[in-house]
Amino acid sequence: MNRMCCECCGVGQRKAWVFGLGSFFVALGIVLLIFWNGIADGIMRKNLVLQDGSEFYDSWVEAPIPIYLDFHLFNWTNPEEIRNPNVKPHFTEMGPYVFLEKHLKKNITFYDNSTVAYFQKRTWFFDEQRSGGSLSDMVTAAHAITATVADEMRHRNKYIKKVVNFMLNHEGGELYTTKSVREWIFDGYKDRLIDFLNLFNTTKINMPYKRFGWLVDRNGSTEYDGRFTIHTGVADLTMLGRLTHWNLKNETGFYKAPCGTVNGTTGDVFPPHVDTEKEITIFATDACRYLNLAPSGTIEKYGIKAYNWVGTKETLDSGENYPNQNCFCDPSYNECPKTGVVDCKKCRNNAPIYTSFPHFYLADASYLNAVSGLKPNHDKHSFNLAIEPTTGVPLQVNGRLQINMMMQPDDDFDIYRGVPKFLMPMFWFNQRAELDEKIASRTKLAINLGDYGNYIAISLITIGGILLIVGILLTVTKRWKPTPNDDEDMLTAN
Repeated sequence: MNRMCCECCGVGQRKAWVFGLGSFFVALGIVLLIFWNGIADGIMRKNLVLQDGSEFYDSWVEAPIPIYLDFHLFNWTNPEEIRNPNVKPHFTEMGPYVFLEKHLKKNITFYDNSTVAYFQKRTWFFDEQRSGGSLSDMVTAAHAITATVADEMRHRNKYIKKVVNFMLNHEGGELYTTKSVREWIFDGYKDRLIDFLNLFNTTKINMPYKRFGWLVDRNGSTEYDGRFTIHTGVADLTMLGRLTHWNLKNETGFYKAPCGTVNGTTGDVFPPHVDTEKEITIFATDACRYLNLAPSGTIEKYGIKAYNWVGTKETLDSGENYPNQNCFCDPSYNECPKTGVVDCKKCRNNAPIYTSFPHFYLADASYLNAVSGLKPNHDKHSFNLAIEPTTGVPLQVNGRLQINMMMQPDDDFDIYRGVPKFLMPMFWFNQRAELDEKIASRTKLAINLGDYGNYIAISLITIGGILLIVGILLTVTKRWKPTPNDDEDMLTAN
């Protein structure tokens, strides 16, 4: 005859096991319930700070998700009719010309004050399959070098302007030019006027390049974007990613304070527990300034809920409607840009460059009315950034900006005599990225880490409670010791 294992234990031992385990599970669950949120927060803090060895560090050094640069150029279709007052300059959008963008932090230096300095190397690879055109497509646009020279000389005396006018007429000055997309973007093109100005070597006209292209000498460059210094979050996690210096300075020098202050984040690092009701600030090197984005709804992807921040009418205002932003306008200028457009001359080697949202979205209507062919659209042209607030991880990025060139009449220059004043759209870009499914699953784990601990704690308390209730019932019904009928059943079973 076999005996059941419980027969080997006395009543006292059985009670000790049941009440002991029940009490242990309940106590462990209560302790876990009280302290787990703090433990989970500590785990997240340890993995989110920027320091060698943290889980976040490697993905910060080299972006693990694909980033794309969508480049849209505007083709000027009727430049020969520029002096006809009855015909608006017409532009056709070409592209997108899509480039896979690789990010790699270089020359990383950590400091004792919980900051880290680095350069960001960006490399682009043309993705023909995702593109809406070829790099050999021809595009007509304003001759940027001629426009820059004319703008710099605009307020000089008549004698100097006559000399410059002669130079423009005989050394390659043009109202417009036609080049391939490849030349307009990364390769650049040789130009007679550039060659002459470099040979002339005058300090009156700054000519910092040998060929012209919007991103010439930038592809694969380590130093082009400048040197960034940001908080690591080690001393204060709420400061994670916040810029302290750009190119070793806390002021850009392009705008007076506070508009010239190096402020915000670079857009790829945000602290956890983001306040979803406040604006966030990012620093855009392409505009040499910070941009304030306002909260606007939520999105969901891979089961993750993220809060969206967007560019508004205030984002690119120079004081017309929001007086707190009038420092973005140089007081020495005769007039400031209307809302939705900001002056970037100093940022762009004194070229008459202005930044807006694509297709003059949210800009003063006068800019859109001066040209034809543009159709602003919220879904296509808004600047938006979606962030999961618990971890601070960007879920979706659409960094959209447009580069424009000011065209205006000047009777002292033959090329610009009789030309209407308008802001010419040159190109717009969208730097976009989305969290992939693999990183999304890791993000969900971090988001739900606190809940998982609470679920385990409640389960332990429940199991422990059941054991205690069973023990109490067995004690009340005096069922700890088998009855004779139980013994008889056991014998029958064997």
